[in-house]
Amino acid sequence: MKIRTAALEDCPALAALDARCNPSPWSAAQFQTALHSTHDYVVVLEGAGQTLAGFAVWQTLFDESELHLIATEPALRRQGLATQLLSEWFQTAAAENVQRLFLEVREGNLNAQALYRKHGFAECGRRRDYYPLPEGGREDAVWMEKIC
Repeated sequence: MKIRTAALEDCPALAALDARCNPSPWSAAQFQTALHSTHDYVVVLEGAGQTLAGFAVWQTLFDESELHLIATEPALRRQGLATQLLSEWFQTAAAENVQRLFLEVREGNLNAQALYRKHGFAECGRRRDYYPLPEGGREDAVWMEKIC
């Protein structure tokens, strides 16, 4: 597996993978906007044959960085791919002297919460009724922080 900076031609594949992983996926245009931003990072994890295995999007401003999206191909989960993507974020943040990392995760996404806790994140707040649920209603966003 190889991590690299995403390119504009990756945007349709990024949007397709996000649609397979996320109930509220980004469009190709949203990925393009992130690629054009001076504060956003979009990285892809390539598998064999340059297939898209995962991606991460984060934004860094001053001494803080926030993870906006992270996804791995559903068939490739539980193989450490998300850890590789998080490690790339951590290394980039350290190189930029970032002091605090933030992310939010759906309250019902217990696997992701466990992964983030394993990497030193702790809950620091909630956004009530933030995410819409496919069957109706809403669920909280769990706001998590890691001090570097």
